[in-house]
Amino acid sequence: MYRLFAPVALCLFVLAAQYGDASEPTPAVSTLSGQVRGTVRSAPAISNKPVFTFLGIPFAAPPVSDLRFRPPEPVVPWEGVMDATEFGPSCPQDLARVRTLYNFLPFILPHEIVSEDCLILNIMTTSLDSSAALPVMVWIHGGAFETDTGSRYNFTALTAYQDVVVVTVNYRLGALGFLSTGDDNAPGNYGLMDQVEALRWIKSNIRSFGGDPDCVTIFGESVGGQSVSYLVLSPLANGLFHRAVSQSGTPLLTPTTKNPLPAATAQAEEVGCHHQDVKAMMSCLRQKPFQDIVDSAPTVARKMGIAAFHPIVDEHFLLDPPLVALHKGLFSKVPYLLGVNNHEFGYLLPSIIVPGFGNGIPPDVCADIVKRVLSFTVQADINDEKVAALLEEYRDPDTPDDPMAVQMMFTQIVSDFLFLLPTVIVANNHAAQCSRVYLYENQHKPGSSGSIKPAWVGSDHGDDLFMVTGMPYLGEDGPTYPSKPLSFSEEDKQFTLDMMAYWANFARTGNPSDFTGSPSVNSNLTVWPHYTPDNPAYLKLAVTSSAEVGLKAKHVRFWFDILRNQPPFDAAQGITGKEEL
Repeated sequence: MYRLFAPVALCLFVLAAQYGDASEPTPAVSTLSGQVRGTVRSAPAISNKPVFTFLGIPFAAPPVSDLRFRPPEPVVPWEGVMDATEFGPSCPQDLARVRTLYNFLPFILPHEIVSEDCLILNIMTTSLDSSAALPVMVWIHGGAFETDTGSRYNFTALTAYQDVVVVTVNYRLGALGFLSTGDDNAPGNYGLMDQVEALRWIKSNIRSFGGDPDCVTIFGESVGGQSVSYLVLSPLANGLFHRAVSQSGTPLLTPTTKNPLPAATAQAEEVGCHHQDVKAMMSCLRQKPFQDIVDSAPTVARKMGIAAFHPIVDEHFLLDPPLVALHKGLFSKVPYLLGVNNHEFGYLLPSIIVPGFGNGIPPDVCADIVKRVLSFTVQADINDEKVAALLEEYRDPDTPDDPMAVQMMFTQIVSDFLFLLPTVIVANNHAAQCSRVYLYENQHKPGSSGSIKPAWVGSDHGDDLFMVTGMPYLGEDGPTYPSKPLSFSEEDKQFTLDMMAYWANFARTGNPSDFTGSPSVNSNLTVWPHYTPDNPAYLKLAVTSSAEVGLKAKHVRFWFDILRNQPPFDAAQGITGKEEL
């Protein structure tokens, strides 16, 4: 659905702080795979509860040799007590690409070790009592299905403050996670099936870490939020989780590939696997060093013209294209919380992919870019009349030709097209099938971002990660730029408490306003109404949040008028049309 910006729009590493120093070892904990011993940490700025932390636990067999480009196999049990005090390796990825973002983001990898033996998870919990039955929150990282790792995300504050178990997971990336030949030689979707395998391991073992296997919430941001949506759609994940949270990401954000073989062939040719026979080609690819595959990814992407490797409709993990599955109601009917920031394409993304961004955009250049974006992403002819109508809809009436105002208009158009519109479509479809849906728009811009982003930027893509992790309460364990130490305001601290409470309440009860079982009741927290087709209510998430109705309803109606009868919208008219807004 959305092609042009997808390879980069999801390539975000707005990432949480590294963990603090360990203080003492934990008791050995028994799992069905073997025993593990971690460390005890704390977040004294927010809670004095101990946080038992276990790092680098394998949840699947290493996907190497003949297991490369295949669905994950169960982990092989180990003897003795595994040391779970250090992070395991990240899945193979282009680390040089990650480093280019350090000018925008203050977060670094705990190490730069990559390996195909990377299917591991990290657990943070406040109890090792198997009868504690704490809610479990499983975090799925973003990164365009090409980069990132679960070890970046420090949920110590959320764990301690809300008395929950938080698990972060790794999954295969890039070609190693998504290359497919469209048949049994390489079925594809390995990275998503890794997430399913992690959920299976969690269901079988999380009770030993104080967690309730019957109260599991999956949550993630950007491609992590997209992954959550895919898991909701997949029959393989049915029953493995009980609530879902998608932050700034849905399955409509990137296309599902109808014919993945050309990309697989291009990858094979790039590393010297020139075989006419597909089976021989894959045998060759399974023998190549993984670094050769990682290093050749940019060339393959250029050849294909888009992100070469992403989810496919394999009739196993994913039975139908996402919009078709949504329209049919073929998804897990679990409570679903989802939303966007109010300026998703505000600064980070356009700074990376739009040359000279920040200095204004002339009106004619803006019109040309918008036309190319829409024509390419919806794979249809978008004429000048529609582009003119779109620009008129968003134009600043006071300064319509001012380059800075035009630049702001451009960021709002792309923000709504890539993030808001897909989110509303998903909310509409889930609510129409009687799923309990909670929609939000995050208005809060962390005070710490003021030193790196212009004042005119709103809540940018990834800004919510500062808050949901409780970063303002991490103290010395928090992040910093090499020359710009981050600081957080009192408003940031209040906002992060509210956001963590909403998210944990939802994980416990399926209702973000229900404090039943919560260790921190806040009677002043705004009641979050649930979203229905007849009453599209949402929460304007801010330091002082408010319940509203019709998230940017005028703009959303306009988008449907512009795109009606264009693929893929023609596949879902009625359920996504303006009459449902």
